[in-house]
Amino acid sequence: MTGARRKRPPLGAGRRPGQSTTRDQILTAALDLFAVQGYSGTTMRGIAQRAEVDPALIHHFFGNKDGLFREAVSSRIDMSALFESLPEKTEEEREVRGLSRGKRIARTFLSHWEDESTRPALVAVYRASLSDEATAKTFGNEFDAAFVSYLGRITSEETERTPTFTSLVPAHLVGLAILRYVLAVEPLASLEFEELMERLVPAIEVHFGRPAQA
Repeated sequence: MTGARRKRPPLGAGRRPGQSTTRDQILTAALDLFAVQGYSGTTMRGIAQRAEVDPALIHHFFGNKDGLFREAVSSRIDMSALFESLPEKTEEEREVRGLSRGKRIARTFLSHWEDESTRPALVAVYRASLSDEATAKTFGNEFDAAFVSYLGRITSEETERTPTFTSLVPAHLVGLAILRYVLAVEPLASLEFEELMERLVPAIEVHFGRPAQA
């Protein structure tokens, strides 16, 4: 027989040209589904269909659903840097921010939720956390560490705050984020961002007004 053996068809009929492009397509598709359906409601097959690739290719790149979830989130946002996105540009701005720590914390954290490029990752994280204890613990620890690290940088006395304090402020922010961006509860979901800041910041700053305790 002189004819050459027939070549195996491509791994995914809809695979995009180039490994990097295909990988990004999978990450984007995964985030879209994780954000809408949650972790438990999202399947590897569903992600493959949305990304138009063979499911085996997802396993090749990411191993399993947990690996894909974590990489999809980290491709959009660094959970350990949730309070580091607003650079201090001038001495005057540093002074103002030093006088309004609650405003800086609230605006920095919620700016990630307002940004369409990072919101899907955060929604995916919190939807997953609501239904998966291990995910909640992992990302909760990262969030807490980011907040405590931020407190230590802005003012030394904040490092003496009790664990109760360092839990209350994040709980306030996270609770609001879940109601506004994940569950879309009205009127929070439709409230203008600046009006939200006007109402939220005084409640956050109340915690800073209380004396630190041993």
